[in-house]
Amino acid sequence: MNDPLKHKLFTIYGQILHKKVLMDAWKSVKANKGCAGIDKMSIKKFSEHEDEYIDELLIELKNKTYKPSPVKRVYIKKKNGKLRPLGIPTIKDRIVQQAIVMRVQGFFEKNVFHQNSCGFRPGMGTQDAIYKVANRLNKGFKYIYDFDIKGFFDNIPHKKLMKVLNKYIADGTVLDIIWKSLKAGYMEDRIKYETSKGTVQGGVISPLCANIYLNELDWELHKAEIESVRYADDSLALCRTKEDLERAIQVVHRVLDELGLELAEEKTYVIDFDKDDFDYLGFTFGHWRLNKNGERYFTYSPSKSSIKKFKSDIKAKTCKTFSHSFEEWVSILNPILRGKFNYLLIPHKILRDCRVFAAKAGKVFRGKAIFKPNSLDGYVRGRLRVNFANRGKKSAKIKDGFMLHVKYGIDFFVSTIGLFTGGLELYSWCHKDITPEEYVSILRERRSKSKSNSQLTSVQWAKRREFWNNAYAK
Repeated sequence: MNDPLKHKLFTIYGQILHKKVLMDAWKSVKANKGCAGIDKMSIKKFSEHEDEYIDELLIELKNKTYKPSPVKRVYIKKKNGKLRPLGIPTIKDRIVQQAIVMRVQGFFEKNVFHQNSCGFRPGMGTQDAIYKVANRLNKGFKYIYDFDIKGFFDNIPHKKLMKVLNKYIADGTVLDIIWKSLKAGYMEDRIKYETSKGTVQGGVISPLCANIYLNELDWELHKAEIESVRYADDSLALCRTKEDLERAIQVVHRVLDELGLELAEEKTYVIDFDKDDFDYLGFTFGHWRLNKNGERYFTYSPSKSSIKKFKSDIKAKTCKTFSHSFEEWVSILNPILRGKFNYLLIPHKILRDCRVFAAKAGKVFRGKAIFKPNSLDGYVRGRLRVNFANRGKKSAKIKDGFMLHVKYGIDFFVSTIGLFTGGLELYSWCHKDITPEEYVSILRERRSKSKSNSQLTSVQWAKRREFWNNAYAK
């Protein structure tokens, strides 16, 4: 395990005993929004008397009478249908935790964290993790240990976490606040429950504590010369040989045992990338294949579950009974579409950097980003057409929306009302000055080339002619 630092963090508590620091922390908490804790103090209510509440909190901290409150227990659904417990701290507790995070985050970024840790860190995220995985696969790391920690956030032993924190933090008052936050418990149905282990999922300081704890594993894998990528508790160990894979498995088991954690065996896999695909952070990496020229390549794209999530979220937002103007639809959907495509297009975003990285090593990047956003763009337009067709009707169907292809074509959505389009976003990365009108004309040209009329039978021609006659009549 990592040795304690010679120069630890100290006098942190004194740095947060200033109104400006607490106000900055409050602004961050306010920006993150969130629900009220057990004291029923909402963001809105706190904002109305923020100076007064901050002054009260500052006095508590200076007099050392501040004591963390239990969190409010709520549940959210997981992908598998099970419920995940979350804890909502009071706003006062969130401000104190945020102030501590703001004072210590930079130190851990500079002196402690391993570069292979990508989750819950400033300036890092899913894109960095996928970039690292793609590059290592391209370099020949084909044996992969995909391991998941059983109930990680709920099972971190408190005493062992504090022992790790003591390696880097010498401020006893701050350590005491963290300890009391861990032991504050939670409220559910007006009953208080004690917590013997785990960090609060929903607490401001929890992601930082979790990263500090699993940083021990990052460096142990590094010492064993095992390449790894970690996003929170989602981890991969990537190896060139089966011998390295066995060593990686041994290191992971040993370190997790020392940390008091267990593997979720049903979510832990050994992968041979010559023949096995795998999913990581919502993306599917397709194993090595040969193209027509006999050259090896692998693919990476959003997973089926990510595409399914996109469609289900858009479906929920575009119910055919909703009544909005075109401008309102754009204002509602564009922020959602921009965020979702920003995630789904990660394979294309990293492609250029991966090619540059491989070229510096005298190699060629063999990964192919195969995701095409046009189909999802079409799905969004189709949902909106059904909604438009439902106006003045009891219940419009998909066929009714399909008949509006002419009246509400691609040019209407992209050029006229300015609906965000994943295809245009992707195309604009290579052609920065392209206009929506130019993009629409390019799409039409491609479609006319890909499906020529000569390929249609007389029956298909008749059906197509009938459809377009009806569509134009709309």
